[in-house]
Amino acid sequence: MRTLLLFDGLGGTNDTLVAALRELYARPENTAYFHTVFTVLDDVLKYIGNETRRTVLPFDFSLKQWLDGDFPVVALRNSIVAGICVHVCQVCHLQPTARGADDGVVAALGHSIGLQAAVVAGVRARRVDEFLALVASSLKLVALSLVRGHQLDEARVASPELVSRYLARDGKGRTPSPMASLTGMSRHELSSAVRGYDRLSVSLVNSPTVQVLSGSTADLLDFYFAHEDAFAEARVSWTFLSNSIPFHSSRLAPAALRVRDDLAFIGPMPGADALKVPVYATDAPRNLQQSTDLVQEFLDQVLVRPIEWEPAARHAIGDAGIERVVDCGPGPAARRFTRECLRADARPVRFESVQQFSRRAR
Repeated sequence: MRTLLLFDGLGGTNDTLVAALRELYARPENTAYFHTVFTVLDDVLKYIGNETRRTVLPFDFSLKQWLDGDFPVVALRNSIVAGICVHVCQVCHLQPTARGADDGVVAALGHSIGLQAAVVAGVRARRVDEFLALVASSLKLVALSLVRGHQLDEARVASPELVSRYLARDGKGRTPSPMASLTGMSRHELSSAVRGYDRLSVSLVNSPTVQVLSGSTADLLDFYFAHEDAFAEARVSWTFLSNSIPFHSSRLAPAALRVRDDLAFIGPMPGADALKVPVYATDAPRNLQQSTDLVQEFLDQVLVRPIEWEPAARHAIGDAGIERVVDCGPGPAARRFTRECLRADARPVRFESVQQFSRRAR
């Protein structure tokens, strides 16, 4: 079957991600992979230095110690920790020994930070040494992008009173953050409501009725309280996401520029000519095999540009003639959004998990 590998974004950052990582870490066949991961993360921490580490990370980040002992799940509220864990989990499934040479994979698509895992998948590395070298540079790119995003995001701080007021009304205990998901509004309705809020932007259009706003926590709270009654009347649900920086917004453009200065440390990254199968963009219906710079694509599409998931998903499925979508997780959001966007499509597409797919490919 013509198969597309689908990678989720930071929607998979919860205790199920920890369980998935621990399961992969416990398998003997993944020993070399995790050794590379731990070595790279040690190198990244040395590279950014103690001052930066203390500024952007709320914990002494040691993935190996966490997987060997207690994993502080609260650490996943920091997008550096969460993004690294998501990428490590996704790429582990792409090892040359984890699939057969003829597995039907003809394309890859990644939601938000999942784009980089899709690029790794698109290279289709067959030799273990080639794959582990790609793992090292890819993980460095992901980690440094998240670090620079935290360093350069100048957020307008929300007052403790405003946060307490929201928590008292919301009742779900989800701490306000720089990103919020709204379910039950159309793109047009939300864009109209956001007019006049210059520091807010519609950063993800995940489906016809699920959108995400990015901005400072304070600005999002101002917007929420200004529209609270209208949301209740229209049965619109509002949920703050666990992300700690406003992905997919122009506010992170300086971070994308800063990462260019880190490329010597990151090391060689594949060009578009290294993609053996199409990897599809999420900002518009296009194939990244025609791109001039895959690193810049990752920086722009994850940090700066909004996601337009419906046209991206529809184009990927149709352009590659997809019959089966393999959900590489770690969360269910990308699969759910893709299903919703394809409901009106006559093309029958089968969905299955990467665990099912990998067992059959061995």
